[in-house]
Amino acid sequence: MANPNQTVVDRQKLYEEVWADPVVIVAKRYGISDVGLAKICKKLSIPLPTRGYWAKVKAGRIMKKMPLPKLKENSPQDAVLSKVDPVRKAAETVAKQKIISHGEDLEKAITVPTELVDPHPLVKAAGKRLKQREGVSDEKGLRAAPAEVLHLQVSSSSLDRALLIADSLLKQLEKQSVTIRIDAQRKETLLDLDGTVVSFSITERVERTTHVDTPAERRAKERYRSRSMLDVAMPYPHTPGYDYRPTGILTISAGRWPSRNWNDTSRTPLEKRMAEIVTGLIALIEETRAKEAEEARQKEARRLREERYAYLVQRRENELARFKKLETDAINWERAARLRGYIAAREQKLITDMGARPEHADWIAWALAKADWLDPMMQVCDTILDAPEPKRPGYY
Repeated sequence: MANPNQTVVDRQKLYEEVWADPVVIVAKRYGISDVGLAKICKKLSIPLPTRGYWAKVKAGRIMKKMPLPKLKENSPQDAVLSKVDPVRKAAETVAKQKIISHGEDLEKAITVPTELVDPHPLVKAAGKRLKQREGVSDEKGLRAAPAEVLHLQVSSSSLDRALLIADSLLKQLEKQSVTIRIDAQRKETLLDLDGTVVSFSITERVERTTHVDTPAERRAKERYRSRSMLDVAMPYPHTPGYDYRPTGILTISAGRWPSRNWNDTSRTPLEKRMAEIVTGLIALIEETRAKEAEEARQKEARRLREERYAYLVQRRENELARFKKLETDAINWERAARLRGYIAAREQKLITDMGARPEHADWIAWALAKADWLDPMMQVCDTILDAPEPKRPGYY
């Protein structure tokens, strides 16, 4: 399914647009920032008008366009432009206002020390647990115990650094009224702000390579091939399919959908992005809150629509049942009237042919009673026809 917030634009078309209108105008057309559009143009090797170009055009000067250079072989010919999500933008504004309301300059307030001093209780517990020798390393060589302590998934060599980053983050988040807790059942670390919860983790990127058997492993497999015919109980020396190498590159992740990720880069480690990360985490919580509120609104609207539909269906069924009863009553009324007419004619015929006899009077009374029973205008019960249908006796 196509993403409504994304547009695929051709390089040639974008080149023509940025030379027909200022970048600011073209960016608004696509719902992105002018800085973002400039980055995309740079990625596609699209030249942009120089500073002062549009002022000269406005003054009436005829300006030449810089030609669109040819791309190298296998270079992309188009780009995906992602619109700025209005919900995310509003959440970021709310987050900045909340943080500003605390009167702090985050750039100065958040510093990652070189060693842990008076660590946060959750950080202290995580350090103690993850530095144990047993039970916390996975096949990639990373240490983790998310059901017990903070969700850190890092190598031993990166553990101290991850703890320092987590300590600075958690302390600052608590100043912003965020509660941090461990959900043992879900094996997650959760950030809770006024009832809105998002997951949180710090992980280390690992590189995976195909495993090449070591000389010792090759010798073990050769021994197995030479001896397995004689010793069927000899186990096969399995070796891993892949080797994993921790890179020391850490990633801070939060939420699912929406979600945020912050990575170490060659120029900017996470320690220098702490203010950005704290603001982003608060914004993510606010965006999640808005999303949950919208989902609740849609769910309630759907419930009301379904309730209205059920009411209309039931009303129609009730009306149809009443109408069918009306038709049935009208038919039965006509049948009762026809019976009475027939009974009167039959009575007259009997009297004319045979005179008044007691057996005729009994039949006429019986027939009139059946007409009254059929007539919906009369409330008459028939002891035989209104009684339950008799049940067939069983064999035993």
